[in-house]
Amino acid sequence: MHLDALAAYIDPGSGSLIIQAVIATIVAIPFFFRQQIGRFVRTVRHTDTPPAPQESGDSPDSPS
Repeated sequence: MHLDALAAYIDPGSGSLIIQAVIATIVAIPFFFRQQIGRFVRTVRHTDTPPAPQESGDSPDSPS
């Protein structure tokens, strides 16, 4: 078998599936590593204090 005889073919369905998987991976990476990315950004900005926690309505210090 010669290498010239080998032909690669990707049908449109397989090609779109591959493209969808690549795009989904690129979009998912920041969500998966968001804590590490935030830590890196704070380090680069030289911020020593972590961001304040978000307020929720059911904390014991809030008046009823």
